[in-house]
Amino acid sequence: MKRTKWLFSTIGKRGYIADYLRDADPLAHITGSGSTKFTPGFTSCNETALMPDIASPEYLDAVRRVVREREINAILSFTDPDVAALSTIREELTAAGVRCFFPGRDVATMGFDKLETAKWTAQHGVTAPRTAADPQVALERIGLPLIRKPRFGSASVGVSVIRHANDLFPACHDERDYIYQDFIEGEEVNIELCGDLEGRPIGVSAWKKLLSRNGETELAVTVRRDDLIAHGLRLGELAQVIGPCDVDVIDRGGELFLIEFNMRFGGGYPVSHLAGAGFLELLVRVERGEHPPLDTGFAGDIFMMKTLRPFGGPMSAAEGIFLTRHQYRH
Repeated sequence: MKRTKWLFSTIGKRGYIADYLRDADPLAHITGSGSTKFTPGFTSCNETALMPDIASPEYLDAVRRVVREREINAILSFTDPDVAALSTIREELTAAGVRCFFPGRDVATMGFDKLETAKWTAQHGVTAPRTAADPQVALERIGLPLIRKPRFGSASVGVSVIRHANDLFPACHDERDYIYQDFIEGEEVNIELCGDLEGRPIGVSAWKKLLSRNGETELAVTVRRDDLIAHGLRLGELAQVIGPCDVDVIDRGGELFLIEFNMRFGGGYPVSHLAGAGFLELLVRVERGEHPPLDTGFAGDIFMMKTLRPFGGPMSAAEGIFLTRHQYRH
């Protein structure tokens, strides 16, 4: 069996995804990329690649170089801005024989741009909060309270509940684009999807967040409900999700409101994995050219919590950018 070389682009703190993939394919060789040598996820990778900032005009050429020089066979991305950037060269990478487990430009843009997400929900008859880009229009047509969030944000950064008209506008020095939405009273639930390279759903799980800090899920529990599974699969089919996708929904008395798509692994994926969802095994099978059947067999009421794991060593080793996974761990 061939040794698959994976690029885990912008791996960040998600080293456990590399560990999960290696459980599914012990021969996998994983290169993790990031903008700093002190990227925690590097400790689970075989090799590392320091990259320019995603917004840099040099970024995509750096990706091309890593793919060529490291002979990469498959790519996963771990941040929303990176998915949006990589989607612009997905066809080029695919033509070169690389298995790209992230969507193309249109779907990636729809997921990253929350205003485009709102337009997509209207076009496809998907229940979602009413949305406006203009704060005055939102005040007049939707009314208070409102949710204000960055149009191109992630990890809940910059999200505010607006209850008074004098708080409607962001601070004068804040130049980000925002959208304004209904404040939906209900329970937040995450539906996780896994799609093959044709956008066919092959895996699904659902969980709810019990504790979150700075946008990072720290405590979660799986929720097994037929309506959530069916809703997730419908969204996956409509959006033609490729690779992992974390969908945020609000459950208001059984009515499910789509809040946003995250076309990547969510921070709560470990609870799905612990419950048997096994997305990494599915992706490994797809990379090998298999066509795994839809897996909906995750267990309910499985909890997950995260701990801090201090890590360190001599600065000389850090300068070497984590020589190998096993050397650096031991």
